Amino acid sequence: MTIKTEDARLGMFVHGVAGGWIASPFWRRHFVLTKPSELAKLREAGIAEIEIDLSKGIGPAAAPAPLVPIDLDDIAEDIALPDPEPPQQSPRRRRGPASAEQRAQAVVDASKVVVKAMFDEVRLGKAMNVNALTPVADQIVESVTRDAVAMLNVTRLKTKDEYTYVHSIAVAALLIHFAQTMKLPEEEVSALGLAGLLHDIGKMAVPKALLDKPGKLEPPEMAVLRHHPEKGHALLSAGPPLPEVVLDVCLHHHERYDGRGYPKGLTGDQLSLAARMSSICDVYDAITSQRPYKRPWSPSEALSRMRSWSGHFDTELLDRFIESIGIHPVGGLVRLQSSRLAMVIVGNDRDPTQPCVRVFYDIPAQRFIAPHDLIATIAVDPIHRAECGQRWFGERWETLAAEILEGRLSPAESFMPSSSTPKGVLS
Repeated sequence: MTIKTEDARLGMFVHGVAGGWIASPFWRRHFVLTKPSELAKLREAGIAEIEIDLSKGIGPAAAPAPLVPIDLDDIAEDIALPDPEPPQQSPRRRRGPASAEQRAQAVVDASKVVVKAMFDEVRLGKAMNVNALTPVADQIVESVTRDAVAMLNVTRLKTKDEYTYVHSIAVAALLIHFAQTMKLPEEEVSALGLAGLLHDIGKMAVPKALLDKPGKLEPPEMAVLRHHPEKGHALLSAGPPLPEVVLDVCLHHHERYDGRGYPKGLTGDQLSLAARMSSICDVYDAITSQRPYKRPWSPSEALSRMRSWSGHFDTELLDRFIESIGIHPVGGLVRLQSSRLAMVIVGNDRDPTQPCVRVFYDIPAQRFIAPHDLIATIAVDPIHRAECGQRWFGERWETLAAEILEGRLSPAESFMPSSSTPKGVLS
């Protein structure tokens, strides 16, 4: 498709320019416009028209905002603008480099524009250009790789009106980080990112009033909502070829490990690794987000409740997810950097990776110690990793955990003789 250069926008894939590449100011023959400076260079070169490829980028049709991808170096430059110059003061000062949170927020903002535009087109019955989401998934992979904590923190911040779009970005980021910590191949990581972005596309076939309803859904309304995985799968299947994992996650992210999920009622051994991972990521983001009908749970509270839901998740995979995001649920057993065992007793909303813990066992000495509480900060005694209570204390762990959590561990137990030491091994 040929358009006037003045109509060029970020997100367009340039396939050719008027006058051939001798007239082009770029060394690349084919590329996506990602920077304002590229638009300026194109126009300043005096090129009247460009040829764009609609299968690889956006077109000139009206859209609420340009579809990106963006360049993070440009983001840093945009954020580091000079402060206004005070009267009779020079030279002008510049702000410092963009923080990890600012860079992550810029990626989320840009991704949100693309996802919203695509979802809105689907709701209007228009054909979906899935190829436009591939660079978005790649940007999220890059952002998560650079600073996963910043990206996961930023995606927790959603308004009611943008929940569906940012939820998709958040699930993509969680899946990417989960896959990276599990050392999955790069191509699988990218495919899972795309799966996260598209897992709820079927909700565009659900009446918006139903999605935004402030109260609990009635059974007939819930029945309508529960068709969204199948509708999304049908929509994606009818479009251009996608990685199989994208279709799998779209159809099965609401299945449960015990077979009580939907739409197929599959059990754990029938569900792929990607489906089981997406179920965890989808639920975690949903319950830690502000919704029309409920307050968000803190990360620690959310993980604690998720662990208590018998049969909902692959428990081994859930433990790996918890370890991957570095947030430990209330009641969880952790090993501190000082080689002591402690139980998480209170979450920390300001920094979920540094909860309040109750220390009760010295690993090198292999003995119980008088329980005492501390905030597991880097300066005090940070958490090294999660531990399995049954591995250390066998069948006695359930009773012992309740006593520790409720502050009922008796002095006699606290100084248990060495013949009754835990079953854990030193490592």
